[in-house]
Amino acid sequence: MRLTERENELAELGARADRARTGQGGAVMVRGESGAGKTAFVETFLDSWCADERVLWGACDPLSTPRPLGPLHDLADRFDDSTRTLLRNGDQSYDIFAAVFDALRDVPAVLVVDDLHWADQGTIDLFRFLLRRIANTRLLLIGIARDDEVGITHPLRGLLGDIARSPHARTLIVPPLSLAAVTTLAGDRPVDPAWLHRVTGGNAFFVCEMLDHHTGELPTTVRDAILARAAGLDTAAWDLLHLLTCAPGAIADHLLTDLGVTLPALRTLDDAKLIKRDNRGVAFRHDLCRLAVTSVIPPGAEPSLHRRFIEAHYATAQPDPAVITHHAVGAGDRALITEAAAQAGHAAARSGAHTQATEFFRLALEDRDLPQPIEAELLEALADEYYLIDRLDDAIIVCRNAMRLREAMRSNAAVSADHHALAVYEWYNSNRVVADTHAAAALSVLDGAAEPVTRVRVGYAFALQAFLAVQSSELGTATALLARAREIAATAGDPLLSVRVEIIEGFCGVLAGEPIARESLLRLLSTGPRHINEIYSSGYTNLSYFDVEQRRLGAATELLDTCLPLMIEHDLPVCHVVQLGSRSRLKLLTGDWQGALIDADTVLDSPSAPLARGWPLLIRAIVALRRDGDDGRGIDHAWELACRYGEPVRMLPVAAAIVEKSWLTGNPDNRIEQCRALLDAAPTLGLEWARGELATWLRRIGTPVDSDSLAEPYRLLAAGQYDSAAAAFETLCTPYDMALALADSGETASARRALDILDRLGAHAVAAKIRYDLRSTGARDIPAPRRGTTLANPMGLTTRQIEVLRLLDTGLTNAELAERLYLSVKTVDHHVSAILAKLQVANRRDAVRRARESGLLS
Repeated sequence: MRLTERENELAELGARADRARTGQGGAVMVRGESGAGKTAFVETFLDSWCADERVLWGACDPLSTPRPLGPLHDLADRFDDSTRTLLRNGDQSYDIFAAVFDALRDVPAVLVVDDLHWADQGTIDLFRFLLRRIANTRLLLIGIARDDEVGITHPLRGLLGDIARSPHARTLIVPPLSLAAVTTLAGDRPVDPAWLHRVTGGNAFFVCEMLDHHTGELPTTVRDAILARAAGLDTAAWDLLHLLTCAPGAIADHLLTDLGVTLPALRTLDDAKLIKRDNRGVAFRHDLCRLAVTSVIPPGAEPSLHRRFIEAHYATAQPDPAVITHHAVGAGDRALITEAAAQAGHAAARSGAHTQATEFFRLALEDRDLPQPIEAELLEALADEYYLIDRLDDAIIVCRNAMRLREAMRSNAAVSADHHALAVYEWYNSNRVVADTHAAAALSVLDGAAEPVTRVRVGYAFALQAFLAVQSSELGTATALLARAREIAATAGDPLLSVRVEIIEGFCGVLAGEPIARESLLRLLSTGPRHINEIYSSGYTNLSYFDVEQRRLGAATELLDTCLPLMIEHDLPVCHVVQLGSRSRLKLLTGDWQGALIDADTVLDSPSAPLARGWPLLIRAIVALRRDGDDGRGIDHAWELACRYGEPVRMLPVAAAIVEKSWLTGNPDNRIEQCRALLDAAPTLGLEWARGELATWLRRIGTPVDSDSLAEPYRLLAAGQYDSAAAAFETLCTPYDMALALADSGETASARRALDILDRLGAHAVAAKIRYDLRSTGARDIPAPRRGTTLANPMGLTTRQIEVLRLLDTGLTNAELAERLYLSVKTVDHHVSAILAKLQVANRRDAVRRARESGLLS
């Protein structure tokens, strides 16, 4: 059957492939319904386009729990020895991804991943990894996925979003066949094309199956069309069909003999067009064939079929535990399910497929008669995976169960480790009091023990307490605890403990304002392993949070631009959502309120750790307050969450929002005195910016406060140096703070500047209050609110990008722009590239011209 009505799609794929051939690599996601002809479309394209390109074709399997990096393992023989070794023995997904990328980047290559709708998280992350690095290679990356298998919550959704945003990727939809195409395919066959098109919906596979059925009346279902081909098959052929229904995708060649598959059976099914052979082995010609044959498999036949697969796999050297788990479930072998699922869970965790790891560990734990040590170990592994995929309530429940077993076993070191884990889980889950209790218990349970393993756990307990002290801004306490942990780390020879101590010491130095502390911490993080595990991801997460809170905004932008994609690549959603919260705060400060809301909504509209929800809750509320004068009680919700932590770094900003709301609305709030007391009690070191923000708002409502230990712009405001304070905020690129500093001066000219900024930000309620206050003091010539058409930004530029655009008009180079804006040259390069893309121009001069024409520049 020839490929019909795919000329436009073939041309688009060819154009993308031609660019890859010239060193502009790219990715294409081919999508369509089951049976649309996606695989045939890609096969036809490769047959006609490929010249000297190396073509690798892998596919995902329809396992109940996907096999980690299954397509790569199927292609292992196509890679060099070092890559094969990593695939077989590697315990970090980043190393495997990097090796695959290195193997494909330097030669013209095409990598096809079929059936991505069945992919494990690791395979999806591999696709993302390659996509981010593909631009300057000669690699063409093709994914194939069924639309009807990808729901709203499907793991593939994130990858589809990345492809939509990437300039180096595109999605191709393989549409149903039109009536004209069906008519062409039908030719002179005795069938009504209109009827055939109607009953098949134009599905290419359905149409072809109907056309290939030559006897009697056309079947009314594709199932009947497929099973009609099986009529008259002998026992051996039916046995192979039944085996294929139990196989995860295909039966590898090396299994055929041990399964008793005969050559005549293979030939018979091939002649009936029910099976095909690819580089993975023998498979159904289409998955719809699997569904049709499965519907008529004899009752009770499946367990014995799966047992035959198990025996055949164990006859090979290294059976895949994920595949063994699949067959053990089918065979109902409880002991083997536990053994294989546990092995598959650990393999999935090492490969970065944490979602699949949880499924395997849960399966292993379904055995109710496990020995206590094995059950406890599996529970702890499951809890850790739940934590990493941001299912904190489940992690806490499972870890508590593990700890009860450890207590019954009198294993104090393991009980301490469980207390440590629970302290972390509860802290992320906004239960700071409970976290402190577990942190104390992690130490007290070890009293009197002197074994080496116990001493190491003591070091971890001290480090944990130091981390929590940092979060409470108790830097002196943290330093003392770190000294004790460092002493143990030096004698115990535990490298992970040493790294934890150094990272937390880095936090202390950053918060204390030590000149080289941040650079030293970044060097430490960069010299870690190539993969990013929980220790290093926590380092990036906390540093980016502190950068934003201490107004190192340019540095925070660079860091978040780097580490947010890493959290996705390494399947660490719990850190990813916290960093998104920090970025939403950063965007709010720099005037990109819409961008801040997008990040906030991303966190709040999906299940996420309470630790990550603090800033998004407040940002949603405060943008609404400044725009419309009503926060919808969002500030109350943010305050409740902050109080559950009880940490000044989280409470002070929300307290500032409470006072800001009272200032804006004129309504008293019985928490104002509590906010004042919080300011007085909060430590000064490391909190200069948060204390300054709250102190300034309290002063605006007439509450006297001390101006000591505040950040410089707030000290200037307290001293009445409004222009200097506004200039300082302008240097920081925090326009809202700048506008309020100008308004505080009471000068009409400054107030006009403030209103212009507030109008542009969309802070309509705040601007209205300032206009009212000016009128009430007798001021004249108060500018009216800007009209919506004046404020509109049809080009979609952010506030920062508009700022860069204005400076482009002065003729500054990127290096000069970076110096002026206190950014890195790399960040300015990104902004300039984004401006050119959004304005659809080729150079800086045309960007300025286009901006003038559209009213963005005067």
